[in-house]
Amino acid sequence: MRFRQFLYPLVVLAVTGCDLLGGKCTYELRTLASSGKITDSGTDLAAATMTLSEQRGSIQGQSVYWLITGSAKGHVISASFKDSTDPAHVLLDLPIASADRPEISQGAANSSAGATLAGFHTILAAGHGMIELQTDFAGQLTIQIPLATDNDTDWIRPNCS
Repeated sequence: MRFRQFLYPLVVLAVTGCDLLGGKCTYELRTLASSGKITDSGTDLAAATMTLSEQRGSIQGQSVYWLITGSAKGHVISASFKDSTDPAHVLLDLPIASADRPEISQGAANSSAGATLAGFHTILAAGHGMIELQTDFAGQLTIQIPLATDNDTDWIRPNCS
């Protein structure tokens, strides 16, 4: 009887194709992509995309990737990611690209390298994510780009059938 109780879970794992025992089905992934833009007379003053990827289980971590472009290039002094419900608090500083690059800012940060990305999914999924640009434009020293969710994939196990 005990042998059957031990055997049933193994049969279920084998039949469902889950490679839990092989070590491939021991983590989950989810991603969220968001974007936003600010236009001025029909031209993109600044457009931003941000993608968050998270892993949990045997593989832990979070990564965020961003790209900011637009005609404000050359006028942006600093860029940051913020929660629009708490705009005084910078969650992530986004470095400005050098003058020879076409983008305003592009980069990545991950928790394994020390970036604090906890809560980013909640902020972005709720529509509270925002890119804030400090500029040298007279009369428009701050540009805030609200980020809307384009795609939000729930937790999946990539190596399980």
